[in-house]
Amino acid sequence: MALSDSEKKILREAGSERDPVSRQQAVGIVLAKQGEDADEARELLTQGYLEHVSPSFHLVPRGDSMFAEDPFTEAYAALAEGTDNFADVSSRSLATTLLATPAALAPLRMILGLTHNELAFAIRLQVPDSRVDGGRLKNFERDPPPRRLTAARERLVDSIAEAVLAMMKRELLPVPPRAATYFHSKLDKRDTLGGWESVRGQTAGVPYSALLFQRYVGGVWRQVQDAYSEVKGDAILEFPLRDLLDAHAVPYHRTKRGASGAAETAERFGVKPGPDFVIPDESPTLVVESKVAEDGGTVRDKAARIRTLSDAASGRGLKACVLIDGKGWTERPNALCDVVLATQGRTYTLATIEHILELPEIRALTRGRA
Repeated sequence: MALSDSEKKILREAGSERDPVSRQQAVGIVLAKQGEDADEARELLTQGYLEHVSPSFHLVPRGDSMFAEDPFTEAYAALAEGTDNFADVSSRSLATTLLATPAALAPLRMILGLTHNELAFAIRLQVPDSRVDGGRLKNFERDPPPRRLTAARERLVDSIAEAVLAMMKRELLPVPPRAATYFHSKLDKRDTLGGWESVRGQTAGVPYSALLFQRYVGGVWRQVQDAYSEVKGDAILEFPLRDLLDAHAVPYHRTKRGASGAAETAERFGVKPGPDFVIPDESPTLVVESKVAEDGGTVRDKAARIRTLSDAASGRGLKACVLIDGKGWTERPNALCDVVLATQGRTYTLATIEHILELPEIRALTRGRA
């Protein structure tokens, strides 16, 4: 039977509905149709949900280990002063500067173009008995100098200085000869091409075209994206849901990051794959998975995981809910529709995240609270 005007209205508005029953009704309409009518119903349902999907490629994560511009500028000034404006760059001058101003490690890393983990690896190559890792460098960079200087801290700054100097001399991490046709070093840029002399030559300022070229090759925000890539996925959907649940005193279990965290949740609650949230944390009734996708290539895998999770949750007598966002879902509308059907309409985005509070499983936990 062809879609009626009222059915079309229900399908178009499903993605905006606060009432989960209306969302479920829209799913029922799709499942009841066949042939071309089913195709039309799927398209209308999907478009209603796509209206609330937003891209996230323009978002840059904030992190506790990322300096704002003013503190970074102050750290750079300390590095420049400690090396006589890069005219006296030695193990001694670098170590002295880092001991006095640990934050100076940030601009020093940016000169080399290295993340904390990359610099830690370079240090271990240069100083084989060093056990430094990215976390230790991150803590060193962010924390103020301790009141008492320890031998371990002195060894750390000495190893940093040694690795930095070796890299600038091209003695550490050179480009393999057979790869030189296709790759160049991170140091093959205007401010480090000729070592510290090139650095010194840029201290009076660089042309605007140089800044634009850096953006062109991905320099701006690249360090932040690399260092916080896993945080971005969490922050876009998981953190807002966490904050929403906390604000309404909804008890929940949130899965720890990584495969081990998912495995732990799966074992505890008997739902595999382990969802991002289980609500409530005792005697659960609802599981929530979040998936950000900025390209269509990953959407199919994520949609398949959601469908698997939905089936697993149903087998345990639980309802499955999903938070999705990112332009990738607009590139795979059929995958989005499959997700909406699998969750009985319990599919939300950042724009409609507050509608989750209308789910009866959550309303039962907030009833009677202000």
